[in-house]
Amino acid sequence: MTSRDLVLPAFFGDALALGAHWIYDDAEIAEAFPAGITNYSDPRSDYHPGKQAGDFTHYGDQTLMLLESLDRHRGFDPAAWRKDWLAFWRGKPNSYLDGATRRTLENSTAGLDRPSDSHDLGGASRIAALFALHFASDEEAVTAARAQTTLTHGDPRVAAVAEFLTLATRRVLEGASFSQAFEAAAATGMPDLDAAMEASRGTNEDLVDLGLSCDVAKAFPLMVALALKYENEPVTALRENARLGGDSAARGIPLGLLMGAKHGLSAFPAAWSSELTKFERISSVLERLALLPA
Repeated sequence: MTSRDLVLPAFFGDALALGAHWIYDDAEIAEAFPAGITNYSDPRSDYHPGKQAGDFTHYGDQTLMLLESLDRHRGFDPAAWRKDWLAFWRGKPNSYLDGATRRTLENSTAGLDRPSDSHDLGGASRIAALFALHFASDEEAVTAARAQTTLTHGDPRVAAVAEFLTLATRRVLEGASFSQAFEAAAATGMPDLDAAMEASRGTNEDLVDLGLSCDVAKAFPLMVALALKYENEPVTALRENARLGGDSAARGIPLGLLMGAKHGLSAFPAAWSSELTKFERISSVLERLALLPA
């Protein structure tokens, strides 16, 4: 298993979600995608103007930004990450300026080195990029995950989810099932996952009942439930996540990471690589980072 096996599927999860991202009306999604969401598509909402099939949402953009920061500085440097993040946004990119980003930028302009108080899942989702590096211990990996997250998200629940995702993914890489990995990661103090586990055994309506919004209290359990429900169906997992809509991109990145950790890159359609706009750019960065000493 290489970093490509984990990191690229995380980007697949974001790009696949672009089409129906932040659409909460199931009927609207069904009308736009009568056969479901099986491949990349242009965004149907108004949140991503100028984006097209194969591009990322702003979550994917920031995950790529973190990946390139790792490459630029030959590892994770929190101060350098902050500098790179600020430079990206001050360059006025074609990427949605969400609440967490806007408030963090406002704090910086006011001379405050302080994140927003946002409680959405997106800040934790970026940790997928950190799996391009080799961390010798859980402690090192968690420290980096929390630091990258708290650049923009000050709500402690978001940092806790970043820790959970990091530990769970590391356990999956060691051979644990998703339920085993989630239970082990939850032992560090995450909220009870019973609702997510129960929903994973039910219908898609049960999944929707967990909530489709950005709030980590809803988006995180839904991501866990999708992972459990489709543990051995990685392609279906990402397609169903995209079809549900809502904040599908924030869920899709960690869902892709977990599926990649379990199944590897070869489990996904080759078209998801070839039609990913930034595929070559990501591949080049991953190749360079793989050469860093362990």
